Amino acid sequence: MVIRKNLFDGESYKAEFAIITYRWLMSHRWVTYADIMADYLGLNSSKELTCNVTNCDNYGELKKAFRDIRNAIIERVGNGCFEEEGNNRNKRFLYIGKDNDPLADMRNAKVINNLRQYWKFCQDSAGFFPASWLEYFFKDCRDLLEIRMKKQKGDQFLSASLDRMHTNIELLPFLYEAIEHKQVLSISYKPYDEEEYTLTFHPHYLKEFNGRWHLFGHAEGQTPKFGYNIALDRVVGKPREIYNIVFQPAPCDFYNAFFWNIIGVSHLPNAKVYDSIRIRAHTLKVFMLTETKKLHHSQQTIVPFGRYDDGEYGEFSIRVEVNNEFIGSVLQMGAGLEIVSPNEVRDLFKQRVKDLAKLYE
Repeated sequence: MVIRKNLFDGESYKAEFAIITYRWLMSHRWVTYADIMADYLGLNSSKELTCNVTNCDNYGELKKAFRDIRNAIIERVGNGCFEEEGNNRNKRFLYIGKDNDPLADMRNAKVINNLRQYWKFCQDSAGFFPASWLEYFFKDCRDLLEIRMKKQKGDQFLSASLDRMHTNIELLPFLYEAIEHKQVLSISYKPYDEEEYTLTFHPHYLKEFNGRWHLFGHAEGQTPKFGYNIALDRVVGKPREIYNIVFQPAPCDFYNAFFWNIIGVSHLPNAKVYDSIRIRAHTLKVFMLTETKKLHHSQQTIVPFGRYDDGEYGEFSIRVEVNNEFIGSVLQMGAGLEIVSPNEVRDLFKQRVKDLAKLYE
């Protein structure tokens, strides 16, 4: 028997096609090259291919992967384990062998290798996560000791720019569990400029923005009904579980829509979404900064950076609700960014800049 390398290993096109090919063959269905290509491209069937499979990108890698998988199966199961129909152009194959997983050793080795890579990544990426996450999820685990030792020896080579030493950040695992288990909570909350009060809270979603964590959910007797925002650093003490109230979940896909048209985490009262806020970048550096790290997923370049009759600039548009996070994202670029339109938004920025300038007069 020929000793083969693991056909499923690696990130190459061939390895991807090998995994898909094996899955199809082990389903004991007739399969063609077109079926495998359609699966690779994320299509529902080969009928959705826009051209003949032979004209698709990476067709050569697909054929090599199919040949190698087929030959490896024949080596394990023996001749006669495949039926074939059609000519070279439209050939189809059916696996009829009795062994339903003849390449199990290769497939399992791939899974084990992936788990090892994931385990190593978890250790190396510990610097991305608040310490409370690690203490909770790696408690009583050798990994936590190794993570600490790596950090002490200076061997940790992934980290975040935020120190994550925020008030109540140790509550994150508890709140994560409450969301997962649909647990109603009693939360004591103290806004900066108000008296402390208690909320009966149905937690739905955790989100971090600029290093501060926010808990979203349904707070009984409060508005809005869903998407009520609690800043973690304003929670007083540890929330308490309530067991005699039925948990109220958010409507399906609510939070995707909730965050879709905003930067950050806040919706201002009566704020509206502007379909096209036009923003001008006055330097190439700022233009490229906002091009490579967009303010929002809706951002589109409408004027490439260049020299024009009225100056040197580039422009982009954005579709967002004007909230404090959007204003802050633009103003942090200083004179590098200018709101061009609509006038209503431009006037708002004018006033913000005037108020700021008064502090330095």
